[in-house]
Amino acid sequence: MKRIFGMIGIVVVCSLVLVGCGGKSDAKDDSANKNEPKSDLVVGGSTSIQPLMEQIAESYNKAGEGTITVQGGGSGVGTKGATDGTFDVGMASRDLEGSEVDALDGTEIALDGIVIIVNKDNPVKELSLEQAKQIYTGEITNWKDVGGNDQEIAVVSREEGSGTRDGFESIVGFETDQLVANADIQNATGAVTTSVSGNAQAIGYISMGSVSEEVNVLTVEGVDASVETVKDGSYKLQRPFILCVKKDSNAGDKLYDFIFSDEGKKLIEDHKYIPVDRAE
Repeated sequence: MKRIFGMIGIVVVCSLVLVGCGGKSDAKDDSANKNEPKSDLVVGGSTSIQPLMEQIAESYNKAGEGTITVQGGGSGVGTKGATDGTFDVGMASRDLEGSEVDALDGTEIALDGIVIIVNKDNPVKELSLEQAKQIYTGEITNWKDVGGNDQEIAVVSREEGSGTRDGFESIVGFETDQLVANADIQNATGAVTTSVSGNAQAIGYISMGSVSEEVNVLTVEGVDASVETVKDGSYKLQRPFILCVKKDSNAGDKLYDFIFSDEGKKLIEDHKYIPVDRAE
């Protein structure tokens, strides 16, 4: 009998040890699961699209569709990152070009106007595309030549690879190597605004959706920048917002579904951009 009870005791003890071990193991697994990264998609690139995408990501994440993290860097960084796998989805505020077309599938999600900005103290209200070209290529160097004060013009531009710069230069009509040599080169939309707002002689260009009260926006060819004028084509300084993934990848499908939903389109409109219909 003692031997039987002894065996029972051993079994019970072993069972408790196994249960205890199992419980610790499960708890450890649960803890590990809680600490696992939640990000399903990394989206990066254009700093013009970045504020919009951050808002889209916030709403997307709340909807329980997954988790998106957003990084900047510029359109060139976005297309390179989508190509080499650094990003699941790249952002480009310009059309895909060159080898990008062969490597990536691009989806247009919105249209944006590019606006020319000046300091609040600058009396100039309007420029033609030709005048903008002459300023940015150094043919016009003084504000008095376009109806302003007798002051030297301080040209502010974006870095090479910026979709905003590519769009501005191609529409205004000059090559990047024609940009005036002493231009103040900034690497983000906000940095351009800061530079122009702090210099009474400065001129710059940014996304229409990023305009703040710190600067004045110029009329171009007699047309104000607005959702309506971009949509009807009368405002000439405009470009597409593109998301891109590797060829034949479905990495962005759920994100695209959200962006082209009513909620996604409203977020685009709230940021003063123009939603587009999803291409078939």
